[in-house]
Amino acid sequence: MKYLLRIILSEKAGTYQLADYKWLEQFLWKNGFSGLTVRRSEMNLNYQNKRRISILEDQQFNDLSLIVETIDSGQRIMSVLQEIKDHLKHGQISLIKGMEEKDMSTHDHFAVKVYTKEENSWFRKEEYEKVIDFFQEKNAIWTSMTKGIVGYGEDHVIHKQKLFARSEQTPIVIECVVSSENLDELLQGLDSVVEEGAIFTTPIHLIANK
Repeated sequence: MKYLLRIILSEKAGTYQLADYKWLEQFLWKNGFSGLTVRRSEMNLNYQNKRRISILEDQQFNDLSLIVETIDSGQRIMSVLQEIKDHLKHGQISLIKGMEEKDMSTHDHFAVKVYTKEENSWFRKEEYEKVIDFFQEKNAIWTSMTKGIVGYGEDHVIHKQKLFARSEQTPIVIECVVSSENLDELLQGLDSVVEEGAIFTTPIHLIANK
């Protein structure tokens, strides 16, 4: 059974020498996690309920929230969870259980996340529209794509977004909601399309779609 470990923290939180998100990147990498994606928000309220917004060209001085996500077994995640909790002074940690076979018949909708990188032969930047077309063809709901600032996959090569330079290996997350009747066909299609990356699915309660 796979779980999604999701951590939200402030960009500048941590020691002067090492920010918390950089510590997490190194910590999870050293502990053998199969992948990691770190994304930066554009606007947020932090743990002190103070607003932060992306207004400066040099992003790090905005102190925005960062979303750190990794997918792995429950056993591996639980083995490091206490150390992560002890290290982080501020932040939010959540654990999301992946789909089990029995979930197919007991839930009407599922969230689907694809973690890959920009250099992937199928997910090249000029072919982003084809990704959207694929989800549209499978009747996915509210598909979105966001870029990360740092991440790594099974190859354990860390890819980073470079300031003032166009990175060809920026981490990418594509996510959508899909109904149960369309899920199986969508996942089969994704499995043949995604040459390098991770696919995560979890049941959800869709409250509104309009």
